[in-house]
Amino acid sequence: MKCAALVGLVLAASGLAGGCGYSTGIRVGDRVRSLGVTYFANKTLEPDVEQELQNAITASVRSLTDVRLADPSRSEVLMRGEVIDFRRRGGIRSSDNVLLETGLYIEAEAGLYDALSGRALGPQKRARVWIGFVLDEPGGETSARDRAIRYVAEELVLDLFSPLE
Repeated sequence: MKCAALVGLVLAASGLAGGCGYSTGIRVGDRVRSLGVTYFANKTLEPDVEQELQNAITASVRSLTDVRLADPSRSEVLMRGEVIDFRRRGGIRSSDNVLLETGLYIEAEAGLYDALSGRALGPQKRARVWIGFVLDEPGGETSARDRAIRYVAEELVLDLFSPLE
């Protein structure tokens, strides 16, 4: 009985803590009124990875910041960048030399720029990740690619906007 009362007290206290002005997200909307995400360059041989990264960056900006997204031609700040590297790796093999697990690597760089002057608003930031996947999982590579691109996008958004908060 005492354990149940203690659990109830802890749950009630945690519910009250959520109402004490705590919020998630990076609050920079008063300093960056509108952001345009330009098409990233692709220095890799992997087709369309830059388009997937741009979509993930746009989704990350929406979910992690309070910045209003706008068309790059009408925005105050531009995010420019490039996909630097995308590759697949060899992986774990069975005793019969059958490939069981592999992975992929993605690396990208981005920066924020004043739309009128073109001046950098801070240093370029770089994000990279290795994501592994098993080959017998249906859609394993597609899922790993999506996770890798989403991770890089979120890291770039956090690294670029956190210093402005």
